[in-house]
Amino acid sequence: MTRKHVRAALGALALALAPGPGLAAEVWVANMTSADVSVIDPATNEVVATVPAGAGAHNITFTPDGKRALVANVGDGSVTIIDAEAKAVLAHLPEIGPRTHEVSVSPDGKWAAASNVGGDTVTWIDITAAEAAGSTTTDAGAMMSVFSPDAARLYVVNANAANISVVDVASRAVTATLEGGKGAMAFAPEADWGRAWVTAPAEDLIKLVDLASGKAVASIAVEGEPHGMVLSPDRSRIYVAARKARELVVIDPAARAIVARVPMGEQPDMVATDPAGETLYVVDRAGDTLLVVSAADLSVTAEIAVGDEPHGVAWRP
Repeated sequence: MTRKHVRAALGALALALAPGPGLAAEVWVANMTSADVSVIDPATNEVVATVPAGAGAHNITFTPDGKRALVANVGDGSVTIIDAEAKAVLAHLPEIGPRTHEVSVSPDGKWAAASNVGGDTVTWIDITAAEAAGSTTTDAGAMMSVFSPDAARLYVVNANAANISVVDVASRAVTATLEGGKGAMAFAPEADWGRAWVTAPAEDLIKLVDLASGKAVASIAVEGEPHGMVLSPDRSRIYVAARKARELVVIDPAARAIVARVPMGEQPDMVATDPAGETLYVVDRAGDTLLVVSAADLSVTAEIAVGDEPHGVAWRP
């Protein structure tokens, strides 16, 4: 076993994850204008493959076993399903919905929900059959979604309505509406799923929403349009890409305070972390690069040229 595989396995173990045998760590970036995906080896910071997707390839999500990648293509309202091991397209699903922005995957890897920001809907996708299986109307600007750990609920962030639709997965009906954020792009639950952090870029805020009451219980001012957001694996830090400020913002969620703001490219858009929480990956949309950032000191350790107008970034489990 190579040192790269050992590091990946140890990081996964620390987070109680269980990647399939033989799977190597990778970082994937969706490129909007070039309509493809760049696959990066984090050990060398080199692009090792480029896989075609659809127009406006926007966000990437993996099945829990890391064997399938689903790419939401906002330009043509489609979803591309990729064999992540072979780096080959398995299926391209057209006409999923108007401006398909993001895809979430159920914990068992069988179902996906594609959020259609231009249609105020989520479309259900049978991943095994590689086909759409109906849709649910949520609210204005369905931007992205997250399944609950038991797969019983789907939380859909509606950017234009500034709220969150709670969908019962069994009936596919909206059962509750929670407070959200105007222009919201990200939903990051705390470890116990009692509360979740939500971006509100149109308000220059991130909000902490109580999932039981449906109300925001706290907010933190983040100037410069907070867009992409991720929690560190140990939940001790929140990393936010403030794209108009051209900064990466670091927040202590316990203190509910900003602890650092550092310059980050021309237009930082989305951010991801490795399973160990040691390295951050920030997409510089205007610079056509992926910035590799040390979580320890927030220094940029590498700039990787990817495709044209990158947006989504994800660590392959």
